[in-house]
Amino acid sequence: MESQNSSTGQKNEADQTPRELPILDEKDKSQENSDHVPLPSTSQQEAETRHTLATEPFQPILKVLADLESDDPKFAFPAARLVGLYRRLWESCVSKHIDGQKLEQENMVLKEADTNLRQKRDGLQTRHDKQLSRLRFFEQALELSRERLVGVLDDWNHSSRLNLAGLSDNARER
Repeated sequence: MESQNSSTGQKNEADQTPRELPILDEKDKSQENSDHVPLPSTSQQEAETRHTLATEPFQPILKVLADLESDDPKFAFPAARLVGLYRRLWESCVSKHIDGQKLEQENMVLKEADTNLRQKRDGLQTRHDKQLSRLRFFEQALELSRERLVGVLDDWNHSSRLNLAGLSDNARER
């Protein structure tokens, strides 16, 4: 009876262990054979990269665990759980690392865009400043021309009054 329970427990452990230990050699081969498939989208590529970086270091360990399962199933199950925990931790680290790199790249793009926008702003500010200085120059030149024109008109008006006054004096004398 006890042997039935232990063999049943071993079967349960054996049944659970392969689910915990997926060996990805078959997936890797199928991905290598599918070279004619169109390029996946960036999110798909990112997911594949994450998956590859997260599982690749564990392939040798998974093979050893598969061998261990056939040799000593009682020891293989706890070892597989431990490897599974480390694998999840590693996946988390890989994910954070990839996210950090992605943010770094996006930050670089934003910095370049910021630099370009600052250069454009500086160029527009310089252009604006030049236009303002030209406007001030034209305003000063217009004011000077107006003053001269007013001076000429005053002189002409004054001399014409004198001429008119002289003509009227000449007309009275006659």
